[in-house]
Amino acid sequence: MERFSVTKTDSGFSIEGFPEAVKVIRIRGPEGKRLSDLALHRADLEFAAECLEAINHVPDEPSVLRQALWRAAIIHFMKCFGSSLRFQLSAKKIYEGNSMALNAFSYFENLRNKHVVHDENAYAQSIPGAILNRSDKPYKIEKIVCFSAIAETLSQDNYGNLHLLSQTAIAWVAKQFDRLCEAQTKDLEAKSYEDLHSQEAVTYTAPTLDQISKKRNAPL
Repeated sequence: MERFSVTKTDSGFSIEGFPEAVKVIRIRGPEGKRLSDLALHRADLEFAAECLEAINHVPDEPSVLRQALWRAAIIHFMKCFGSSLRFQLSAKKIYEGNSMALNAFSYFENLRNKHVVHDENAYAQSIPGAILNRSDKPYKIEKIVCFSAIAETLSQDNYGNLHLLSQTAIAWVAKQFDRLCEAQTKDLEAKSYEDLHSQEAVTYTAPTLDQISKKRNAPL
């Protein structure tokens, strides 16, 4: 699963590194959708891994920087295992036979679902109270306060676990992508050049503001 540079030209975009190419053919059907999904999963997983790496290069203070990177890593990692237009990655397949990895995955799944994205568990608490004065004061209640506490989850163990989970998932996705590319290459090579050249080309349309609330069209 390689990366290629893309440059903007007067007529559109050019994928660098293929001087003999004349066209980029659009791949549709179930195979095209799976390739698309795998590439998007890889992008999210790599972003999560990059967020983890960036934590090592920011100062302890202000702590919001480390927390923002940590939460972004959790969200983008778990995004690949949630319900969406893409097919859902399976933790049981990726971490098969590794009970420690599956336990760690379950921890981050609950951390994301019940604390980071939704506020449901005891990792965030706010307890209201009233400060009661001495009996000789002219008024009994000095102040209404809330004792708030947020559990710290960015520990060395948690960091290491998420890093390993991310790298394992990246490797699995890359392997699946490469296998599918090999199969697609074999199928396309069996077609005539004329048939291939006549097929639809890859095109890209930038999203518009009115699409922010709409689901994108899945590849057909």
